[in-house]
Amino acid sequence: MEGLPRSGIYVLVVQVSGNEIVTAGALGDLEMGEGYYAYVGRAKRGLPARLARHARGQDKRLHWHIDYLLERAWLREIWVFPLRVGECELALILEREGGSREGLRGFGSSDCRCAGHLLYMGKEKPLPPRDTVTVVRGLGSPCL
Repeated sequence: MEGLPRSGIYVLVVQVSGNEIVTAGALGDLEMGEGYYAYVGRAKRGLPARLARHARGQDKRLHWHIDYLLERAWLREIWVFPLRVGECELALILEREGGSREGLRGFGSSDCRCAGHLLYMGKEKPLPPRDTVTVVRGLGSPCL
């Protein structure tokens, strides 16, 4: 995760291979269909360490909602943005570009009032928005 800024907003592009039931802490069971999901997160400091933790897979304590999903999915890409855009705003942009939060309400947004920070993006891998600072690729190993 070298060359990344110390802080930023990030999107984890995650692939679910088949229909899955993911138990995400207090949110309970979520039915997730096959395809790509975008999870929007933020690190005010320590961004490289946060992303390395997410990419580590199962060898970690389950803390955030995304940890539960990453146990059952493939992390394919990470998009990094400057902090000038917020998590909720970026999730809304992704929703306007065709993402759906249906059935995923509240995922990753326990500290705000928006509809959620996880969106289903479809069966084709989404392209990063044009304001992306960095795209980390080559994350083909499963988080299983």
